Amino acid sequence: MTEVFSRMGLAEEMARLEQYLRGLVTSPLVLLARPAVYLLTAGGKRLRALLTFLAARVQGSAIPEAAIYGAAAVELIHAASLVHDDLIDQSPHRRGRPTIHEKWHHDAALLTGDYLFALAARAISRTGDIRLLDYIGEAAVAICEGEMSSVQQAEPLEEALAQYTFKVARKTAVLFEAAGRVGARCGGAGEETIAALGRFGFALGMSFQILDDVLDYTGDERELGKPAGGDLRRGLITLPLIYAVAYDDADGFLHRLVERLGDDLPPEELEEALQRVRSSSGPERARQEAGRYHREALFHLQGIADPVRSHLEEIARLAVERSR
Repeated sequence: MTEVFSRMGLAEEMARLEQYLRGLVTSPLVLLARPAVYLLTAGGKRLRALLTFLAARVQGSAIPEAAIYGAAAVELIHAASLVHDDLIDQSPHRRGRPTIHEKWHHDAALLTGDYLFALAARAISRTGDIRLLDYIGEAAVAICEGEMSSVQQAEPLEEALAQYTFKVARKTAVLFEAAGRVGARCGGAGEETIAALGRFGFALGMSFQILDDVLDYTGDERELGKPAGGDLRRGLITLPLIYAVAYDDADGFLHRLVERLGDDLPPEELEEALQRVRSSSGPERARQEAGRYHREALFHLQGIADPVRSHLEEIARLAVERSR
């Protein structure tokens, strides 16, 4: 993504963001500071920060200092949610490296996630803008709701699509929405533009996560940085599986397996399920749904002028064309 930041004239802002994030981690407690730095330097895409900075340019002005704090808050909430998500799912790897609970332990991961949420609150408070605090607070609450919906994933399969949409909206899309709103507000945009960039971010987040779930079935393990098929192995019902059951499960094998997810299923059954989903129309149907949200995101840019509009369109394209 470094080349993208440079092409969009944001290399300096991204460098300032990274410096600010590192400077925030000041705890004298090694067991808090080291995991936090470990995660923040893990090489994430910084896509949410990129959206924040571009939205801050929507009025054509230079990016204000407040946008650095806003982007930091968004990225810190994202990082915190990853720590807790990995802990709940007991994921052993993230971005090709051991997760925090694997490298340290359960309590360190739990408190590191809390610490990162607290740092996000500190960062956004630097702006002195209560509306920005509202945007960030709303996103943090929604993410907790999304996480709980994952933990409580026990509804009938017939309700899986509605639950999946709820989960993706709250775990992923709302933070993209907040990034768009925070950036636009920092850049002095009016309410209509703030709302439009928020809606763009929400639709972008939906398309991004759906494609992420597709790649979990179809992606290359070396590019993903984690074993393919991890969602199914952890008992997570995502869109490719939902569509595979709905359209390509004549013998009911996948339906029966889904009803038993969470049990200690034999490895051979899981492997067969993975192969069936991969060879079904499920991944392609899910990819088409990601494309629908991509088009929706572009629709919300109609009132946005270039060069910000063209840069946001490029972000949306990259989100649905990526391989990891």
